[in-house]
Amino acid sequence: MGLRNVILQVHHGDIIYGILTANLRKFFVLTQLLKIHMKIIPLDSTTEPIFWRYVEDRIEEFFFYIMDYKQYPNNTKILIAIDDAGKIQGLLLNYKDKIIQIRGNNEAVKNLANQVDMSSMDITVLNSQKELLDSKYKEHKKEVRVNRMVIHSGEKLIINEFVSEILEESDREEIASLFRKADPVFWGHVQAKDIEFSENHICFGIKRENRIVSFAQLWFGDEIGIIPTVATDPEFQNRGFATSLVSRSVQELFKNIKIKLCLIHVRADNAPAVHTYKKIGFKDFIQFSEYKKKKN
Repeated sequence: MGLRNVILQVHHGDIIYGILTANLRKFFVLTQLLKIHMKIIPLDSTTEPIFWRYVEDRIEEFFFYIMDYKQYPNNTKILIAIDDAGKIQGLLLNYKDKIIQIRGNNEAVKNLANQVDMSSMDITVLNSQKELLDSKYKEHKKEVRVNRMVIHSGEKLIINEFVSEILEESDREEIASLFRKADPVFWGHVQAKDIEFSENHICFGIKRENRIVSFAQLWFGDEIGIIPTVATDPEFQNRGFATSLVSRSVQELFKNIKIKLCLIHVRADNAPAVHTYKKIGFKDFIQFSEYKKKKN
């Protein structure tokens, strides 16, 4: 190779390096501008249209935002991270100043997290974004990884086998007691007053020897429902009761032809439950990290 060709190659390499460096600088500047121009605004009557357009295209992910805002507006505050083009980049849900949920791109999650003092609140973020939270918000809290699973109307569903019944408000104390017995670490704090009954909250149960040994809660709205909790007395586990109750809950939900989607939550480390729900027909959707206050 001649000296002239070597010089030309070095020269061309310098040019390419210069172009790449310039582009990287432009990208960095653009990123900084995007950070600067992201605004945090509250959800109110003026911002509702863009909020609804955004979440209704992402119902599986934003279930609690939709349901809490519709059914408990006085207890629900939502912040929106929005860019100059009017596009939503992230959302923060504050329920009763006790529970925080944050969704969005990384920059939006960080910006939204800085808007609220979450030290005394339970916090839920995507598992992939948990490192974006300031460590002070994780102190004195237990991290629980939770899978959200989904099933759509019309998909194959295992039919329930055991006879179950709709539980009543008079069963609150017994339901709360079963919560604590089924999982003392996670549900040890549950009291009868925490059990909700309404036209949108139903609880199915299986009884043996005249006592509740397994139950499933169902919460639903106009187009979607969720089974937030399933619990079985340890003495009666591995008998198919949970499978039966979840199956019935889904069947009851889909009797409403407007409802096309059901969600269920399960601890990621509860392999038997994950297996059961997949057997029923649920599919993995997303995983969250929940930071819950440690109970004394």
